[in-house]
Amino acid sequence: MDLYVADRSFNKLGTVNNRTSLRWVRRYRKTGEFEIHCPATSLNIEKLQKGNVIIKPGDPEAGFISYRNLQEDNEGKELLVVKGQFLTGYLNRRIIWGIEIINGLVEVAMRTLVTKNAISPTDANRVITGLSLGTLMNYTETADYQTSYANLTDELENLSNLSEIGFRVRYDGSTKSMKFETYKGLDRTAGQSINPRCIFSKEYNNVEKQVFTESDSGYRNVCLVGGIGEGTDRKLTTVGSAAGLDRFEVFSDQKSLSNVVDSVTLTDAEYQALLQGKGSEVLTQNKKICVFDSSIDVNANRKYKEDYDLGDIVTNINKKWCVKLDTRIEEIEEVYEEAGEKINVVFGDEAPTLIDKLKKLRKG
Repeated sequence: MDLYVADRSFNKLGTVNNRTSLRWVRRYRKTGEFEIHCPATSLNIEKLQKGNVIIKPGDPEAGFISYRNLQEDNEGKELLVVKGQFLTGYLNRRIIWGIEIINGLVEVAMRTLVTKNAISPTDANRVITGLSLGTLMNYTETADYQTSYANLTDELENLSNLSEIGFRVRYDGSTKSMKFETYKGLDRTAGQSINPRCIFSKEYNNVEKQVFTESDSGYRNVCLVGGIGEGTDRKLTTVGSAAGLDRFEVFSDQKSLSNVVDSVTLTDAEYQALLQGKGSEVLTQNKKICVFDSSIDVNANRKYKEDYDLGDIVTNINKKWCVKLDTRIEEIEEVYEEAGEKINVVFGDEAPTLIDKLKKLRKG
């Protein structure tokens, strides 16, 4: 499989020569990443410059180089290692420039945020050249949401968590451009009959290794949200319901969430809807952890990108552990090395990383 190198305008410069290793990590709600190891030849050093784009034929996403490392191995051979993000990472270079209130379709909200801050912003210096909107999919999920001055990618991730809608920036080779698009995986679980079923199990001989993790250490299902006001006059609302030992509470301080936007005072109902939206956001960030991390047999009876793909909901079974889980494919890591190809798949929501926790603290 050839990897093509292009400049920032997607003019092809050639291929990566004598690649020894490639990690290509696709993610449903976050920006994917890649890592390439190859000999430090003069051609590779010349082409694999920071900012240049890596194009993997047949893949909906391309990536840009943001890291280079030249080194010698134990045998004195010079190696070049480059890393980067998929094109969705360009959106990480933008913030929400102002206050945005969302009380409608999530897909439209995502497209609006990208349009205002990367495609057609008021300041022409903020335009990401070559980026446009993809096809409107007419998804029906809604949200009540307010954001201001936050990172654009972070807010897209939050909206994805609220709605189950995935997003990405797709590389369009025919026009040498980029499309921001929303998408959903297919329901391929054992219990449905619309799509071909996809079941992963060691008993079915299509999984080489499974790791199952579940945890409720950070789980919360009832959120008390505090808005403007003091004492008994403070605006409060509750999101979620549960009782007894099944009730896990959390408080979200949203005192900075104003009920006045562009000199217009929101009604009590409109403001309560925004507080409810903040509560829903907090609960999506504090879900139960329930995840299968599996190494898939690439030669087995389920073929990648035919029988399953990123974002699909599938069934995982381990009879010995008495575990059956219907869950979404959140991440697919493709590994290409001299020894062969591997596919590592993450089913379900992983435990939040330190970076994720810091982001939540900043949001309050």
